[in-house]
Amino acid sequence: MRLTKRGTRLALAAAFCSAVGCQRLPYLDQAKAKAVPHAEPEPRSLEQQDRDVQQANYVERRSLVPLPSVDPPRTPQDPDGKEPWPLTLQDAIRIGLDNSEVVRVISLGAQGIPVGGFEPTPIATAAGGALGQGNLTTVYDPAIQETQIALALAKFDAQLTSSATWGRSEQPFNNAIQAGTFSTAAVKYPVIFDQQTEAFTNQVQKLTGTGGLVTLAHNMNFLGTNSPTNVFQGAWTTATQLQFVQPLLGATQSPNGQVTQYSGLEANRAQIVIARLNADTAVWTFKAAVQEEVRSIEQQYWALAQQHVQLWSRETAVQLGEEVLRREQARLEAGTGAIPSVAAARQQLEQFRLDLVTATSDVITTERQLRNILGLKPTDNRRIIPVTEPTEARLEPNWEVSLSQMISFQPDIVRNTLLVRLNELQLLLARNQLLPALNFQALYQWNGFGHLLDQAESVGTGAAIKAIDPLIQLQQRASGLNGQPGYFHNFQTYQVGFTLQIPLGFRAALANVRQQQLNLLRQRAILQQVVHQTTHALARFFLEVDANYKQFKTAGRLRDAAQQNLEAQQAFYEQGTITIDQYLNALNTWSRAVALEAQYKTSYNISIAALEEAKGTLLAYDNIAVAEGPQPRKAYIQARDQQAGHFQVPFRPNGNLHPLPPASGPVADPVIPQPSPGLRPLDPKIPLPAPLGPLGPAPSPVPPAVPAGEASHLTGQPAADPGVAPASAAAPAPTPAPVVAPDPTPAPAAGPDDDLPTLPPEDLPPLPKE
Repeated sequence: MRLTKRGTRLALAAAFCSAVGCQRLPYLDQAKAKAVPHAEPEPRSLEQQDRDVQQANYVERRSLVPLPSVDPPRTPQDPDGKEPWPLTLQDAIRIGLDNSEVVRVISLGAQGIPVGGFEPTPIATAAGGALGQGNLTTVYDPAIQETQIALALAKFDAQLTSSATWGRSEQPFNNAIQAGTFSTAAVKYPVIFDQQTEAFTNQVQKLTGTGGLVTLAHNMNFLGTNSPTNVFQGAWTTATQLQFVQPLLGATQSPNGQVTQYSGLEANRAQIVIARLNADTAVWTFKAAVQEEVRSIEQQYWALAQQHVQLWSRETAVQLGEEVLRREQARLEAGTGAIPSVAAARQQLEQFRLDLVTATSDVITTERQLRNILGLKPTDNRRIIPVTEPTEARLEPNWEVSLSQMISFQPDIVRNTLLVRLNELQLLLARNQLLPALNFQALYQWNGFGHLLDQAESVGTGAAIKAIDPLIQLQQRASGLNGQPGYFHNFQTYQVGFTLQIPLGFRAALANVRQQQLNLLRQRAILQQVVHQTTHALARFFLEVDANYKQFKTAGRLRDAAQQNLEAQQAFYEQGTITIDQYLNALNTWSRAVALEAQYKTSYNISIAALEEAKGTLLAYDNIAVAEGPQPRKAYIQARDQQAGHFQVPFRPNGNLHPLPPASGPVADPVIPQPSPGLRPLDPKIPLPAPLGPLGPAPSPVPPAVPAGEASHLTGQPAADPGVAPASAAAPAPTPAPVVAPDPTPAPAAGPDDDLPTLPPEDLPPLPKE
């Protein structure tokens, strides 16, 4: 609502400007302005004025972001959607990845508890970060970092420079010789000097891989003056230059201390390799974020399935509680019941209803959190129903294989390994500056001259010109001959030399090398710490997988026992042999046992996904590949060569398409290697997967770990026989157990799918006869 009309506002603005002395605005024609009718304001109370201010719209209605079209969220008052949405885990992961321009993750804490709840990490950090500048990864980050490679390669691009200038100068001189003439007149006057200049320059510069700078330039200069001593009033001089500067030692620095050129192929190529390593680091960072998102989706999916089971148990408890209350009220009306029984039934029923409201709210909240991580609207009149069966088979991963996979595929370890390699290259560049800067310079130039430009160009390319050589003219005069001009051609200039620059003390270079050495040591220590903490995380999830499985199986037995107890108590209650408290207690115990079994089943499935994430194989486990795009064949061979020369200092050249064979055979090490005491031999490590492309194999060289006895819920492969270890986690040979004296008490028989003892059958009394 507007407080005043537009005309009234303009009139008030004009009156205010005239009152304070403002100038008349140029776009307001006062002659055509209409008279504003004057009206006395209506008397309004303070309550009416406050109401008008509160209802006023001070915000512009148009917005850059359209209003989201979202249905009202569901509440426990209206929990059901208009239609059910059966959603599989595979479809949930696909939807989440399709809607992830900004990768949404749920960060896990040290104890496995999500940081900040089960909501995705917001894009604005809580540490005071600016809006829109969070620490979340986007699909554009690897591509943005990839552009740095082109920037590093652009240093070796040829640079074309062209310039054209024209000038004219008229200036009086007090000295005739300075003006280009000589006057012997008795009366002397100032000499007017008239000069006209034109200059055209074309230059191409190219930086070579060894740090050399090649320059090809062509200069055309015109100079015209009014000096009577000139042969021509105006003449052209041309020059074609070929110059080469090659650093032989050290690095060439500008006057402000910035390095402009390095010496050697490795030092100049190191900057490109650094850009490539940064791009690879960005790719592995993106893979880590995608792994976290996939784990977050699975975690939230199984949490929603758990909430549905808990909701079903609460609904069943409410139905049974209502039936008990109706029966007790009927008995009370018939005179066979008691008021305390009715009160106890009503109290337990209200407790069941309270649990049902809580479970309903938890289902709606968990579904909204799943929609958040999937990039969907909070609600769309559909109720998500998880239909993928959770894994119930036992997973027995192999520790040695898991460690090898962790070292090869865990993104944090791979990223820090790349950072170690990056610091090694930085140290190589720093050591290049310790050498004195010794440069080789060579210049060759073809000169041309003529009254006209085409004549000057032809002389520069080898045409003859009629001119006088002063030495030849003196020789002719000494011989008694008149000096005669001759024809001359091939006017050339060359220059060869060396430039040496030595900073006395090398204080800056030594400090830089020392800094890079410490950075390398720090990065290696960080790599060891990352391996250390990742190994602990892997051991933690090994424990959680086994513990959660045993807890899930024990909770299942607890639920079976609670169900048997409930059936028995229900039969006794219907016969009237027990009180209502015992039956309600059995009903409450059964409901909580069902919810507890669903909780441990969810924890077991989440721990499997967390274990694969700790190994770095979660994407392969869910049949997901991160495609970087096809690269030229030479890039794969160079990447293989760089990986082979990673631990060699200095690393061997790898710029050719086919690496050159070694000039001589390997030289045997004269020192006999001795193993460290107490150190077992290391197993061969699994190589890194080749990138996708015409040369690379499948993304995962090792099959993913699939729980035994169940098909993968994503790949759809046929199920294996129960009790068979997964393909990627072959169990080691069993170790013979120590001999223990037999126990006279017979041990319970093991179950068909686990090694837990079965619960003994309950000795229930027989049901009374009707």
